[in-house]
Amino acid sequence: MPNPDHINPQDKLAQAKNREEVFQKFLAMAMETGANPENPALVYQGLQNSPYQSQISDYPNRLKAKPEDPNALYKNYPRVGELPEIEQKGLEFLHPDIENACICLGKFIEGKMKGRWLGRNALTKAQFWSGTKIIPLINAACQMNKDFPDSDIDNCIIRDPANPEHTIPFSEVASDIISYQQRIASSNALAAMCKRFETFEGLERWLKKTTGNNQLEFRGMYGEPPFINRPELFDRKKQKIVLISAPESKQGENLVTAYDLVRFISMLGWHQHLPQESRFPGANWHSLESIIKAMGEDPCRYAEIAIATLGLADAIASPVIISKLGNGFSDSRISTEIVYVALVQFLDLRPQANGEAPVLRSASMALRGVKPLQEKQQDALELDARMAAEVTEILRRTVTGELERGIGNRE
Repeated sequence: MPNPDHINPQDKLAQAKNREEVFQKFLAMAMETGANPENPALVYQGLQNSPYQSQISDYPNRLKAKPEDPNALYKNYPRVGELPEIEQKGLEFLHPDIENACICLGKFIEGKMKGRWLGRNALTKAQFWSGTKIIPLINAACQMNKDFPDSDIDNCIIRDPANPEHTIPFSEVASDIISYQQRIASSNALAAMCKRFETFEGLERWLKKTTGNNQLEFRGMYGEPPFINRPELFDRKKQKIVLISAPESKQGENLVTAYDLVRFISMLGWHQHLPQESRFPGANWHSLESIIKAMGEDPCRYAEIAIATLGLADAIASPVIISKLGNGFSDSRISTEIVYVALVQFLDLRPQANGEAPVLRSASMALRGVKPLQEKQQDALELDARMAAEVTEILRRTVTGELERGIGNRE
């Protein structure tokens, strides 16, 4: 990761407008590490060197902040099952390799969280790889709290009814799914296990009812059998089973949209500030906190790279970065693909230099980069660097106000 120096943030923000220079810088970083197509270096940079590693436990509290920032372009956050108005202009600046994108900018206006939605093919369904693994985690928390509102998923373990001694804390499962540490099992096997708390049809139906997008498909697994095929969720405090596995059902594909994933991560991060009709049905904050902290452990640190590159590390406070990566080579589309789903929020301290209050910057995003096959190794390096460069440009335009002013052309 580039180390922030003491150049004035305004100077670094101006320097970062040179998109090709930023891309080449990231490409050089990717090439130095000896990455391979399965594990692109920046995608799998890891948490170990993150300057925010010790702050992840503070993320839930930081998401409670409500600084006001009036702006008439922002609309009420949609009700569950209601599609927002997604502006089709404003993301023209993104590189053509970014085939699908959706961004929701959030602001507090008159005490309410309001959003502005921008998209590029945001409602076109596609394979978003492991970016969808947040969905079964959130579903399990919602199902449990619907029937047991006072249960905290941090007190719960997942166990095998056929072998009750085989138990794993839910929080550790969530962490392993996101972090890829394999302390318990592979991320794919654990995510498949969490999908077993609902039928494939039921989970797809719930997803559609939540986002309002009836065209999606969500009946697939993740290439490996479930770690426990018939899991149950057991509340250690209550000494009670609070969720059981669903009957097995016919599998299909996981084809969702950039919008669906932005809707989910924004509903997760902004839960406390949304009206009841806009929240995940049944969800309680004390259980969602566990998923938020797990998502702070994503190996992909694109947002951190962007903050450092823009010289903002010392110009922000109370950062929150939760995300989920996805990547792979599609044999059917013959292309290398990378997915990045993230919520990035912080207080921008730069206005204090002019005697003004800090400004809350909160943006949820989902990007799907695609590079048709030329040379597999080089494709992976280039797309990895491109994704980092585009996230950097999104955050640059967020803090300069260009994104909300609709200055969308490439420069």
